[in-house]
Amino acid sequence: MLIQRREDHVAILSLNDPTKRNALSMAMFDALDAALETLRRDAGTRVILLRGEGPAFCAGFDLGAAVEHPAVMSVFIERLSTLLRAIRRLPQPVVASVHGAAVAGGCAVVSACDLVFVESSTKLGYPVHRIGLSPAVTLPTLIPKVGDGAARALVMSGELIDGATACRIGLASHVISGEAAMGGAATDFARGLAAKPPGAVRATKAWLNELDGSLADDHFDLPARDSARFADDPASVELLRAAWRRGR
Repeated sequence: MLIQRREDHVAILSLNDPTKRNALSMAMFDALDAALETLRRDAGTRVILLRGEGPAFCAGFDLGAAVEHPAVMSVFIERLSTLLRAIRRLPQPVVASVHGAAVAGGCAVVSACDLVFVESSTKLGYPVHRIGLSPAVTLPTLIPKVGDGAARALVMSGELIDGATACRIGLASHVISGEAAMGGAATDFARGLAAKPPGAVRATKAWLNELDGSLADDHFDLPARDSARFADDPASVELLRAAWRRGR
């Protein structure tokens, strides 16, 4: 589910379930949780680079699992909330290298990263109303990144935006044409960031978190709880099944 390697002080985590477009399954959540907890305590890791194998960065939740076992959707939402706060609260900065698509839960993960490199044709957004879900779980990391107006437009419309638009509104920090060029630029940036004095970089991230509310548990718990409430609604379950049938 996750390929881990190290280049000097940069830890590279690659989501590795390409046949499912790196969907967030229980196994993927388990792998990410374990890796981030280990890296959090590793003083030798100064920067974390997060990327995806295959055609997409991350296509959101494993909807096939949710169709088979509807109760798992609310668990996915709670686990996504836990993952977002873990990324945000890591002492090290997290750089994302995003290509193909980052939608729904995948876009939420992007919103939690400190710096985001995106390929210009990448599609990002929250098209979850069609299956009866609320994307409120992403708001604790999305609003500080893009501001209230852009966050409202993204989560209420459900429309997908491209990499250039993501950069313009602040969801991404860098937009580059070509997957290879973008991935190389993200790696070079991570190396450069790792070469800076780590104490100063960590203190800067800590203060950014302090000032945007990322250290308050209620800031994450309450929106996640409300999102999970919709996941358990029978109407949402039927919308998910209908969308799955159309998609197949």
